[in-house]
Formats: sequence, C-alpha cells, structure tokens
Amino acid sequence: MSKIAKLFKGSSSSGSSGSSKSKYSRSRGGPSPQEAIHKLRETEEMLTKKQDYLEKRIEQELTIAKKNGTKNKRAALQALKRKKRLEQQLTQIDGTLSTIEFQREALENSHTNTEVLKNMGFAAKAMKQVHENM
Repeated sequence: MSKIAKLFKGSSSSGSSGSSKSKYSRSRGGPSPQEAIHKLRETEEMLTKKQDYLEKRIEQELTIAKKNGTKNKRAALQALKRKKRLEQQLTQIDGTLSTIEFQREALENSHTNTEVLKNMGFAAKAMKQVHENM
C-alpha cells in the first residue's frame, strides 16, 4: 500500500501505549504528517461526540424549562440559563472543529504535494538516465 493510500485511510501504526515524547521524537523533532493527521482525526471524533452530548443536554434543559414554565419559574429560568451556557460551549466546539478540519486538510494536501514532488523528481532522474544511455 502506498504512503498516500495509508495517509488517507487514516491508519496509523502508533498505538496508545508508550510515552508521547518517544512516539513523536524524530530527527526533525516533531510528529510525522501521518501521526499528526491521526491525532487530528481523533480530536475531531472526540469533539463530535461532545457535540452530540451537548445537543442532548440542550434538549433536556429545554424540556425542563417548558415543563416548569408556568409552575416553577425559578427552575425554568435556571434551565434556560444552563441551556444558554451549553449553547455557548457548542458554538465554541463548532469553531474548534472548523479549525481542526482546516488544519487537517492543509496537512493532508501538503503531504500529498510532497509525495508528488518526490515522485516527479524520481521520474526526472530516471528520464535523465534514459537520455544519457541513448
């Protein structure tokens, strides 16, 4: 399987065991593009799950507010305040997810471009070799 296919498949050979320092320590001093993309995907999944949870909580608070609307105004107002706070968290997560998606896509594109340029250089050397042998 080619490096690009592995990259877009989302598979990573790095497990969750071991220290993160040794997992990412390389001669360049940072994670490989595949490792970074994998971590960004994990973060996206975690934030998506949190989004789902917050949406359910917002629905619950709205139900509580409606149920207590006429009987217990204090409980209804508290539920609406919690709902508003949860909506603010949801908005923040939406922004973070957008940033992470943009960063992941940029990383994937730059990695793809790097691979293409390497292969084009390899082909150019091969063509040069062919022309020298003529």
